[in-house]
Amino acid sequence: MRTKRLQPGFTLIELLVAMSITVILLGVLVYMTGISMDTYKDKRNEVRASRQAKEAIEAVAKDLESMVSRRDGNTYEWLYAGKETNAQMGPAQKEITNTSHLIFFTGATDRYNGEIGKDGVDKGGDVSAVSYRLVYRDQIGDTDDEEYAVFSLYRNLVDPDEAFDILAVDDLQAEYSTRFKSSDLQASNFLVENIYEFTVTFLVEYTPVGETSTKIERVTMRESTGGYTSVRLKGNELVATKGAGQNTDILNGQIVGAEVSITVLTDHGLTLAKRSAMTRDDLIRKHSYHYTKTINTPRP
Repeated sequence: MRTKRLQPGFTLIELLVAMSITVILLGVLVYMTGISMDTYKDKRNEVRASRQAKEAIEAVAKDLESMVSRRDGNTYEWLYAGKETNAQMGPAQKEITNTSHLIFFTGATDRYNGEIGKDGVDKGGDVSAVSYRLVYRDQIGDTDDEEYAVFSLYRNLVDPDEAFDILAVDDLQAEYSTRFKSSDLQASNFLVENIYEFTVTFLVEYTPVGETSTKIERVTMRESTGGYTSVRLKGNELVATKGAGQNTDILNGQIVGAEVSITVLTDHGLTLAKRSAMTRDDLIRKHSYHYTKTINTPRP
C-alpha cells in the first residue's frame, strides 16, 4: 500500500516574513495616500485663494483703470486713500496687518446694476463713486459678531445720480462718510472673503524743483513705520501724508498708476487665526498666498 506524501506547508519564519512585507507595503500605501491628500489640499487651497484674489484685484483694477479726476486747478477732492478705522479688525494678536480704505470716482460699467440705458433704472450720468474697505465681519449675518466673522473685502458702488452730490467737495472722505458710510458694510456690498492684507501703492509722476526730467515716487499706504497714512488727490495738488508731515516734493505730481497687493488666507488659516496660538508671522508664512497687480490709471 502506497503512502501519500504530505505537501510541506509554510514555516513560521516564512509567515512572519510575508506579514512583515505586507505591513511595509500597507505603510507605504498609507504614506503615499497621505502625501497625495496633502498635495490635493494644498492645490485646492491655492486655486481657491487664486480665485478670491483674482476677483478682488480685478474689481479694484477695473475701477482704477477708469478713475475720474480733473486737474485744472480746482480745490475739489477726487480720491482719498487712508487707513481703515473700523474697530473690528480680527482676533486678538491676529488683526489685519495692513489695509487701505479707498474712495474715488470712476466710470464703472456696472452702475445701475449693469442696466445702463434701461428706462426707469438708468437715471443718467456716467461718473460713479466707489469705496473699498477690508474689515473683520460676519457678512452673512451682516453684523460685527466675531463668532462667524471672516476677513471681508467690501465694495460699495454709488450710482451717478447719488454720486453727483459729492462730485465737487473739498473733503471727499467727510462728505462720503456723511452720506454713504452707513451702507458701506451692507451684505449686498460684500465682494470676497479671507483677504488678510489689502495694500495700495500709487505711482506718482512729478518733476523735482529745479529739474526738467520727471521721476516716479512710490506712495505706499502702509500702517508700519515708513508708510504713507493718507493720500488726497485734489484738482490743484496731491497731498500725501507720512507720519506727522507731508511729502511736498510730489504736491504737483499726478497719479499715473497703482500697484494693488492682496494677501489671501486659506480656510484652514482662517480657522487657526481664530483658535490657535500661532503667531501672525507664522500664519502668513504657512497659510496664505500673496498676489500683486500693476494698473495704469488715466492721466487727467
